[in-house]
Amino acid sequence: MDPFHDEVGYLLWEKKTGIVMRVVVFGRGIAILAGGQAEPRDKKLNFTATPGDANYGILQNEYLSERAELIGFEGSFTFNDDETFSYDQTLVLKLAATGGKQMNHTDQNTLRRVKRYHPGSDFA
Repeated sequence: MDPFHDEVGYLLWEKKTGIVMRVVVFGRGIAILAGGQAEPRDKKLNFTATPGDANYGILQNEYLSERAELIGFEGSFTFNDDETFSYDQTLVLKLAATGGKQMNHTDQNTLRRVKRYHPGSDFA
């Protein structure tokens, strides 16, 4: 398997302040800490990040920096009534190959749990 899009991350929520954070690293060399606000029973969470922001920013490796300027990230998670989970995210960038024209790279999907897993349990 040779995935085109690969990511690893965390979803963090601070109950006291209502701050929700998405921490994600994409396999091609982009790291994002995006933030937003959320209440305990919210069905939709929204996140934003901007390069250089001291709180919710974007980093990328040297290879990517030479070819594209990342200028923004917006994303959302939606918890659906049928127990599916949807996401929508857009990375806004300017590509050197197109003379610096702005491009929105959008990824969206709906996922369905196939197995419940608890980190302290045995699994096969």
